[in-house]
Amino acid sequence: MSVLPLELISDPKQVAAIGKTLAQATLIAFDTEFIRESTFYPKLEVLQLATLEDAWLIDTQSLSKKDMQPILDALTNPNILKIVHAAHGDQECLLSAYDTLAAPLFDTAVGASLCGLGDNIGLGNLIRSILGIELPKGYARTNWSKRPLPKPVLEYALLDVKHLIEVSQILFQRLDENGRRAWSLDLSSKFSERRLYETPPEDIAKRLAQSGKFNVRDYAVLLELVRWREERVRELNVPRRWLAEDGVLIDLAKIKPTTSEQLQGFRGLSKGEAKGPHAERILSAVLRGVSSDAEVPIEIKRRNILQPSSDEGMGMDLLRVVLDIFSDEYQIAAKHIVQPQNILPLLRLHPKEVSDITESGLVSPQLGEQGLASLFSFLTGEKSLVLEAGKKVRLK
Repeated sequence: MSVLPLELISDPKQVAAIGKTLAQATLIAFDTEFIRESTFYPKLEVLQLATLEDAWLIDTQSLSKKDMQPILDALTNPNILKIVHAAHGDQECLLSAYDTLAAPLFDTAVGASLCGLGDNIGLGNLIRSILGIELPKGYARTNWSKRPLPKPVLEYALLDVKHLIEVSQILFQRLDENGRRAWSLDLSSKFSERRLYETPPEDIAKRLAQSGKFNVRDYAVLLELVRWREERVRELNVPRRWLAEDGVLIDLAKIKPTTSEQLQGFRGLSKGEAKGPHAERILSAVLRGVSSDAEVPIEIKRRNILQPSSDEGMGMDLLRVVLDIFSDEYQIAAKHIVQPQNILPLLRLHPKEVSDITESGLVSPQLGEQGLASLFSFLTGEKSLVLEAGKKVRLK
């Protein structure tokens, strides 16, 4: 990779030239630097890009979407694979700033999790593990909106993306050895789906209704309050917690206030929202919920059934240990073997034969025949966990 000057590129003509270079590449690595402490949407400040030969720092603060279009075209070119680490935040930045999601994608965090390097490994640790290179530390809380950015900060931003392609190539070699490249690309592709970044109010309401003691009769009111908050935080572009914490929405749904005076007594609700026309929007949401005939989702009606008994809770703990053993043995992060929400259903499956596990869809077929057979033996009591020499836990 050639040595490039440490500068933030803000000239549209330079951006157009970079876009032409990117269009000829087969692999593009990208990373983002943003600020979000006081906003609902992340504010993209710097976009880092790299090919096998070059790397650039783009000053997105100074460029319009039209200026950025040559780069966006490359990021969405179906013939160019984009390399990124822990894609969710970077993709959310592109979506907020340009209504664009990079694709096709390879997430090196996903690749690492299928190569025995752990779940959610940080980029610095991944580069150190694979390349033996130590990235500079201490810049996690950098104010990326500041101009000019100091030279050490620019170096840090460039190094973040500079080594990604080399890391991806080594990961691909390891994935190919285990026949997992296609699996890693399939898992990575989910970060290019728009719905991942557009959580419906119904999903938020279901999550809140399943936490703590909640009367299902209050669900319709809670749903309307969530809809109010989701709409309002986007209008104001502020974090959800600044407007109303989750617990406040739950309490409002229980009490169903009818006056602004009642609203003003709620801690955790923005004072500005509890007065005047803003208060009326909250009270109207409560009223809509009270008169709503919205059906309560089955997950909430059955939430007691969905909760594990004390015995099942201990069984789930043991099953997690077994999955950790499989994770070490087969070099796959446990969440890719059995997703966390499927642990209790798997415990309740009571399989009669291995095919019952396969057909349930609760366990990844990537575990393989031997792994599935071992899991079946554990679930049916043929194998148990033992502690050897007071140190190592094994299935026996």
